[in-house]
Amino acid sequence: MSRRKLQEPVSIADIARRAGVSESTVSRALNNNPAVNIKTREKVQSLAREMNYKVNTGARNLRLQRSHTIALVINAESVDGQTFSDPFMMDMIGAIADELNEHQYSLLFSSNAVSPQDWHAHLLGSRRADGIIVIGQGRDDAPLRQLQKEGDAIVVWGAREPEANYCIVGSDNYMGGQLASRHLIGRGCQRMLFLGDVAHPEIQGRFQGYFDALTEAGLSSQEHHVQAAFSIESGYQHVLELLEEGLDFDGIFAASDNIAMGAIKALQEKGFRVPDDVAVVGFDDIPIAPYFNPPLTTVRQDIHRGGKLLVQKVMALVKGQPVTSEVLKTELVVRASS
Repeated sequence: MSRRKLQEPVSIADIARRAGVSESTVSRALNNNPAVNIKTREKVQSLAREMNYKVNTGARNLRLQRSHTIALVINAESVDGQTFSDPFMMDMIGAIADELNEHQYSLLFSSNAVSPQDWHAHLLGSRRADGIIVIGQGRDDAPLRQLQKEGDAIVVWGAREPEANYCIVGSDNYMGGQLASRHLIGRGCQRMLFLGDVAHPEIQGRFQGYFDALTEAGLSSQEHHVQAAFSIESGYQHVLELLEEGLDFDGIFAASDNIAMGAIKALQEKGFRVPDDVAVVGFDDIPIAPYFNPPLTTVRQDIHRGGKLLVQKVMALVKGQPVTSEVLKTELVVRASS
């Protein structure tokens, strides 16, 4: 037997001959299809391992007309301050990548330079991806609704929207806003500041929870709101400007941990003590939050659970299965900043 012959890859037909079954039975057994009895499945799978069988992913993908790839898009403009390197994003991307690996799928990062109107042609129409996970609904979710209308497999990390026809996985932002605000009120804060861009549905939910909590406590007239982006720099600059203008406040609820950390830096530079003079609460509970100075009180999102659900739901859509939106609980984590 020639060396070339020895190196030829093992095929399904080879396994079928050894097992004494049809090629279709081998294919089903290798995919754990319950239509094949367990004894035959185990026999076929054992032979496949013994014969060092390798799946021809290229041929399989061509046959199924699938790329075995899911695209990930951050639906934010540069002014929003969110990128792939954002700590929240890195945590979410890690959770998504881990879950995709369980499904033997790859992750394709798509630049937000590609407009939402082009996502279908660029990612799905070109068969670069079988489905899309979108982080954030943006200021206008019309493109997302259009993708769903066209039958694309799309799942979005965001906030429940009454008119949304696409699948959404996200946190209970309203409850998170209430938790943060009630905590600040409970520690005696009377003059509040909210930092976050309410043009985003998620941030609007956090603001509404905050505002309603202040209204319940009779403090809504003392509420101030600044349209801060998601970055540390934005939180820093906005608070610095407000302090220089003489605005008096004793509590800050920031729509993200990044904003909160920037706000604390500005306060400390101006000689304010956190939390003695101004208490600060963030949102997300990014990995650095417990190690910041002071350790940051924040509203925790279950990012890892969220990442898993995003993948599980987009995989179901790829297979033509129905899915439903899901809202995850938020939790207040109290640390030294408040």
